[in-house]
Amino acid sequence: MPVKCLGYSFRTFRFVPTYQQDLKMIKRRFTISLALALALSLPLASSHAAGGSVENATFTSAISGNAPTDYRQQFSNDTPVVYFYGELLDLKGQTVSHRWSLEGKQMQVVPIKVTKVRQPAWSKSAMQPEWTGNWTVEVVDKDGNVLRRSNFAYNPN
Repeated sequence: MPVKCLGYSFRTFRFVPTYQQDLKMIKRRFTISLALALALSLPLASSHAAGGSVENATFTSAISGNAPTDYRQQFSNDTPVVYFYGELLDLKGQTVSHRWSLEGKQMQVVPIKVTKVRQPAWSKSAMQPEWTGNWTVEVVDKDGNVLRRSNFAYNPN
């Protein structure tokens, strides 16, 4: 079927897929979808394989009755102690560690023995006024897997 455009004649071709071509396209799309679904589920499988998690993680200026008294992301450098609190889930029988770091430099490691399926746990760092900057606390399991990473700022007044 010729088409006229600006005085020129063009032939148009219509592509009509066959049943086999439709089937190939469906298989290709299914394979791509399956590969994508598998790729997206791998991080979930690997984090679940670690065997535990940390919930309700927060920084606080004090602990009272096995619970944080406040929930903070920033502290002034006249704060003498900072606590990291979290609930350890499905880690019974293991020892986890709280790794405290200032600007990437490890400052202390606090081991915590887990005796319950759901256990509140905390550690503290006695702060120095000159230790200003961005702090990170990582909860690490017995194999060195980071279960939780949280940050807070320790700033001058």
